[in-house]
Amino acid sequence: MTDTASHIAPNFGDTVREQFKAISLLLRFAVMIAAVPATIATFLAFADFFQGRGGVEFAPELSLIPALAAAVLPVAIWHRDRPFGARFFWTLPVDRTRHALAKMIAGWLWLMIGVTAFVLWLLILALITKGNITGDEIVRLLPSPTTPTNIALDPSVLRAVRWVPQPALWFAPFTAATGVYVIASAITLGFRYPFRWIAGAIAGAFIVAAAGQGFASDSFWHRLNPLVTAVMQGTYSVDSFLSARAESLHTVVALTNGKVVPVWKAVPVVSDWLIATLLWTGLGIAGVCGALFRNRERR
Repeated sequence: MTDTASHIAPNFGDTVREQFKAISLLLRFAVMIAAVPATIATFLAFADFFQGRGGVEFAPELSLIPALAAAVLPVAIWHRDRPFGARFFWTLPVDRTRHALAKMIAGWLWLMIGVTAFVLWLLILALITKGNITGDEIVRLLPSPTTPTNIALDPSVLRAVRWVPQPALWFAPFTAATGVYVIASAITLGFRYPFRWIAGAIAGAFIVAAAGQGFASDSFWHRLNPLVTAVMQGTYSVDSFLSARAESLHTVVALTNGKVVPVWKAVPVVSDWLIATLLWTGLGIAGVCGALFRNRERR
């Protein structure tokens, strides 16, 4: 009885807890590296404040930074434990699928801790330097999102509006990091050589972009360009998922008076951001389910 009980597999919560502890050891060096640019940024923020250049802005588009960290985190926590390798992964008393899921959840918990620290750091900097913590600003708005921006516009067609980000958008750093982490985890767990797929995807994106510019008059690229634009900058695009389109809605236009000014095509819409978040995160979850199924026990 004692011998049998000693070989009972731990429950899922205990597995997540142990993985959480193990990942903390892996991330110590990464935290020390991240502390260097954070310290430099803090110093520069205070230098600008004391020189009267304004304070730190607390804005939704800063969610791109947590998203970038989320993209590399799965690589950091899986680089020693290759899912398709014949290492200790096979010998654990926990099923491979449950083990992979537990490790992914533990990594996500550490990611949320990191994003929370990042947001609090920015908020404290904004408060100390008397920066804008509500994100509201007066923006120049084009008459329509489809207004051409490659011709000089009359200044009278621009509308000055005050935009205040809705409170829901302050969750963008957390949702963006979560979605990107899930997608990156699906790639890391689902492919034997994830780095090759990631490098190929990046290279393919550059090739498509370059070819689209070089063959802009070709009918094929003329039809492809709207698709690429919709995926990257459309209503439910990658940018909508990451920053509620706070990046892609920005542009600059030349005015008939000779000035070049920043303008917005439209203001971000919370409902579009929510749908884009559900869409892209859902795709990532579907990918993770496929990756876990591929890594199931086969004996």
